[in-house]
Amino acid sequence: MKRRDFLMGISTVPILGAYSIGSTKNILKVLDDRRVDSKRLLDIDQFDVMSERLPGSTGNEQTRIKIGLIGNGWRGESLLNSFGYFHPDYVDKMKTDGQYDRWLPYQKRHENLYVDIAGICDTFDIHAERGIEVGRNNIREERSTPEISSGIKRYKTYQDMIHSKDIDAVIVATPDHSHAQITIDAVKAGKHVYLEKPMCHSIEEAVELKKVVSASNIVFQIGHENRQQMSYKLGRELYRKGVLGDVSMIQTFTNRNSLFGAWIREREFDHLGNQQTIDWKGFLCNAPWHEFDSKRYFNWQRYSDYGTGMIGNDFSHTYDCVNQVFEMGIPESVMAMGGHFFYNVGIDDLPDVFNAIFYYPDRALTMTYDGTLKSGIYRQTKVLGSEATMEIDRAIMLYKDPNSQRYKDIVEDSEEPFYYYAPNARVGVDGITSATATSYFKSGYGPTFIDGKVIDATFLHLKEWIDAIRGQGKVSCGIDQGFEETVTFCLANLSYLHKKPIFWDKQNEQYLIG
Repeated sequence: MKRRDFLMGISTVPILGAYSIGSTKNILKVLDDRRVDSKRLLDIDQFDVMSERLPGSTGNEQTRIKIGLIGNGWRGESLLNSFGYFHPDYVDKMKTDGQYDRWLPYQKRHENLYVDIAGICDTFDIHAERGIEVGRNNIREERSTPEISSGIKRYKTYQDMIHSKDIDAVIVATPDHSHAQITIDAVKAGKHVYLEKPMCHSIEEAVELKKVVSASNIVFQIGHENRQQMSYKLGRELYRKGVLGDVSMIQTFTNRNSLFGAWIREREFDHLGNQQTIDWKGFLCNAPWHEFDSKRYFNWQRYSDYGTGMIGNDFSHTYDCVNQVFEMGIPESVMAMGGHFFYNVGIDDLPDVFNAIFYYPDRALTMTYDGTLKSGIYRQTKVLGSEATMEIDRAIMLYKDPNSQRYKDIVEDSEEPFYYYAPNARVGVDGITSATATSYFKSGYGPTFIDGKVIDATFLHLKEWIDAIRGQGKVSCGIDQGFEETVTFCLANLSYLHKKPIFWDKQNEQYLIG
């Protein structure tokens, strides 16, 4: 089997489920044959991560946790979905339009975490009202609608929510610029916090947030759900067992090629968004004052006053994936460049092409990031080692180095993988057809595969947070991991802004312009 055919087989099955049952079995037989060989070739009897099991239930009716959601955009609602809360119209559509959506039954079979969506806060009336409707409909419970709806409330401001006795914990899924202020206020009010990535908008905010969270007793989790992906856990074990040899370079990428992928999204709501339906002052939070502008509101990710660009929105995810495998931490210096070439929606100022180099001299390696919003070709993260190269996302493939001594007896040349890990090839996720959704799933932002079951990675990440609130276990992406993420991508944005290398002074926790 040639490399091209092998890759087509292994990648197409998990994403589109396009092959017939017979051909799928044939492909998986080839993969299973290689799995047997890989154990012999890698000289590893077993991987510890393969024995991992799903954590048990920690909740019941007596330990219900009341959650408040601050920010009910598309990501906020998807977090509600992972708790089991879906809009009734979506559920009805899946039942009546003739399309079989496997994802909904998977979600319904997930453990009931015994959380109530007790409050919704959003600066856009349409989003807030939809959040209320979603929060009344838990597909994992048989509770009546009146019983659930009687306990859910819309809060006009996040300050009202965090000071409410009816809220135990909050999820913050607002624009990047307001993450730190809302979270600091919530922690000081004694609320547990699940904060969507990126953690902060600036290094100064990250330093302050770290102080506040570290001095508290609240449970704090950053929304990097790929901490739950089995592929990255296995990647860490492969690295620690020396399978790759000396790692000298890590290459990361973002490729998008659509208006939605470029965060130009006002067209969906521009006829509904106005000064009567949007709390403009609440949206601005601590950002510089501007007169009301619906483009700024709906396309906030394109403005440096509110967003962090590709490096904060996309690379932050990839960085955390890589950081959990290699534990590199914050680089000594960063150099970045790019440009704002293609999309103009006003006075937006964040680049749509971005390149950065992260320098780790103490680890004898560099990491690169190449991002573009004008090409949709998907690229895996690539780790270059002296013995083998690893391509990793929700799957793993290893290729021997042409000059490898450890794998010199392997028959395959360096163009063919000699080891693979792709458990989701046995699953098949129907209904994933758009380029953006496919990219998200390939990158690992969908299901993972544990203990013979298909599990939503975001569900596992939320469960980890909820379990920790109940005193069971710890979070995997807390304030220290969030601090490393924010500082790293902010150094790149600063380098792009100043057109100079930026250095990190770890003792004083501040950056220096080269």
